[in-house]
Amino acid sequence: MNLLTKFWFKFSSRRIKLLVLTMLISACVVGKTDIYEGFNISGSLKNYDTSELIQRHIDMINALRIERGLSALRLSKSLSAAALTHARDISFQKRAWNFGSDYSSPQQRAFLAGYSGRVRGENVSETFKGEFDIINIWVNQPLAKAVIFDPIAKTLGFGWFQEENGRTWWVQLIGD
Repeated sequence: MNLLTKFWFKFSSRRIKLLVLTMLISACVVGKTDIYEGFNISGSLKNYDTSELIQRHIDMINALRIERGLSALRLSKSLSAAALTHARDISFQKRAWNFGSDYSSPQQRAFLAGYSGRVRGENVSETFKGEFDIINIWVNQPLAKAVIFDPIAKTLGFGWFQEENGRTWWVQLIGD
């Protein structure tokens, strides 16, 4: 269990949790420069540590899930590989959707990447915004929110592709 998750369990009040979450995000953004805030502020994602960005993503998703009484998700390398592949593909297609250019489904792409479970859902987005913005977008969109807070979910994969102009294609896969 990571530090953020352990810290999260110590608080029972929703108001306190939201305050703590806001302080943690603010501390990360103000005190460190490794948070990706979008192309106009942070420049290219190539300048960021991929593993740290993925870990922050899963930590934030897990904090939100735990707040709702759901289990934490484990990072799946195979789902992340499928997410990365799909992010590149939807960039090529210039369309944020759940079908590959070969009409493959999220489940088919996950299988090809070595995932043996069942894909519960896939969230995609095209934006110039940062890593926390994309979570905010997804948790405020009903279908994406349902994927993130699926009570059966156990694993998460996350990937992105950024074009030279800064447009970023984000993909999140959640499986059981």
